[in-house]
Amino acid sequence: MSPLSPKQWWLVRQARAGKPDWDRLKTEVFPTHPDVFTELFRAAGRGVPKAYKRAAQAPVNEQAVFFESNLGKQYTGNPRYIYERMLQTHPDWTYFWSYNGDPSVIPGNPIVFPRSSEAYATHAAEARYLVNNTVLRMWFHRPESFYLQTWHGTPYKLMHWDRTLNPIERRSSPDFWVKSRGWDALLSPNAHSSQVFRTAFRYDGPILDFGYPANDIFYDPDRYAGVRSRLRAQLSIDAGAPVYLYAPTWRDDGHLGGQMYRFDLLLDVDDFLAHAPAGAVLLVRAHHMSAAEGELAALPEGVIDVSHFDDATELMCAADTLITDYSSIVFDWACSRKPVIYWVPDIDHYTNALRGSYFSLDEINAGPVCRTPAELHTALSSTPTPYDTFYERFCSFHDGHSTTRLLEYLLSQ
Repeated sequence: MSPLSPKQWWLVRQARAGKPDWDRLKTEVFPTHPDVFTELFRAAGRGVPKAYKRAAQAPVNEQAVFFESNLGKQYTGNPRYIYERMLQTHPDWTYFWSYNGDPSVIPGNPIVFPRSSEAYATHAAEARYLVNNTVLRMWFHRPESFYLQTWHGTPYKLMHWDRTLNPIERRSSPDFWVKSRGWDALLSPNAHSSQVFRTAFRYDGPILDFGYPANDIFYDPDRYAGVRSRLRAQLSIDAGAPVYLYAPTWRDDGHLGGQMYRFDLLLDVDDFLAHAPAGAVLLVRAHHMSAAEGELAALPEGVIDVSHFDDATELMCAADTLITDYSSIVFDWACSRKPVIYWVPDIDHYTNALRGSYFSLDEINAGPVCRTPAELHTALSSTPTPYDTFYERFCSFHDGHSTTRLLEYLLSQ
């Protein structure tokens, strides 16, 4: 790493003298010297709520676990499935959930609170274990607790420091960088992810090649069948109906502010139904960072907006074919070995100008890559082909026992 420039040295000296200009430190020091920024931020005692600092004066509760998924928006992902297993194996422990939704959807008797509350900080300081799949509110956590970062999905689109289409000052954020320095272990679903996490996050801590607990269900036929039947009944879908799940990701050029992006359906649903098998049902699930209410307000019969369903894993059980674009959902879906169709009418813009990718979809995929309606029509009428090579590359860590492996590791820390 290059030495600090004279201007950067001046900003650092000012900060060490108790006169930090955080805005300039973020824009002028962080991009090229993130570790220096972290040192200054930590020394200044910033990034940690007062309620957390107060609660951290007491000993941690050795039998307490703090969970959060998707910034507190959803009860889903790896944190959900780790929690539900712990309810079985450690029913007497104390569980905290950061969740902005209806607390009654979470089984057991956890203590539930909004992400923005003081209780969030208090209980995060109290818990021995922190389990998250994005980032915590605090920039730092107390050393007595163990922070397990489960992450979510497998990288196809370039992430953070790997985003070479962006200038260096926009590749990652000070918030994410400093928070990720506190991960005590990072879970990985496959060897590709383990490699990418090192470069994208510049993370040099333990990586756990255990697979994702959320995907264990695809290796448990009875559990899978039960969820599939329940979800179809809940959505009033006939047991034998062909069900397609359309789950696109968000687009960086539709930023609305904060963590939200404009949603563009891109798919002509009437045309889709006209070319899909008779009786087909299309489930549309917008990403939790997409504002899709207006776009999905008036859908034709046979198309159901399932964006309000927290858990994508359960929706994957209910569906027969996945239609996606650049979303990491495809790598979890592949554990089911069910058919995949890629709908990517904007692929050239996305990969060459907007975000970039770790590999070409034309070379590595789990199904037909469709850029035009005609190609999509052909895919809908074609017999799916197996994707054994794709499965071996991205699903080989999975065997139905990821949760067991992970809990054995976590509770030994």
